[in-house]
Amino acid sequence: MDVATRFREYTRLEKKRTGSGLTPAELRRWVALKRMLSRTFAPEISDEIADARVSLRIPTRLSVSFTSVGEVRRSLMTNLSRGGVFIRTENPSEIGTRVDLCLHIDESGEDLRVRAEVVSHNVGPEFGADEHGMGLRFLHMDEATEKQIHDLYERSLRAVVERGEASGPEAG
Repeated sequence: MDVATRFREYTRLEKKRTGSGLTPAELRRWVALKRMLSRTFAPEISDEIADARVSLRIPTRLSVSFTSVGEVRRSLMTNLSRGGVFIRTENPSEIGTRVDLCLHIDESGEDLRVRAEVVSHNVGPEFGADEHGMGLRFLHMDEATEKQIHDLYERSLRAVVERGEASGPEAG
């Protein structure tokens, strides 16, 4: 079974997991697929870290701006999960810093605003020693914002399959 097929199966199970729930067998399969896809999309992340995440990191490219300590900065979001984002920036904020994040969604022209906290530095795909970034975890979302994040995540999942990013070499 190729990566794209596994990705589609993961997407189906993820939708069911967040909706009606999974059977024990489906949950085991979802965990195995999540781990395999995490290795494909973020090989620099250990299995333990990937397993601890609520959802798979999806490669994506969105313009973002964020306000931290009164300063507005602009950057590029390189991946998204249901629980947070990774932003490429030469000057990451300190771990623990809370930021007001604004995701600029190109296809709709809308901005999605969410409060987030810096939880990691320089843990992103394809990073070299001179490249920088930060991982942000979403904080206290209201129901409408949570739905917008969910919708953006679902669109990003579909886009990965459409772009062929999930068609890499056969894995495990």
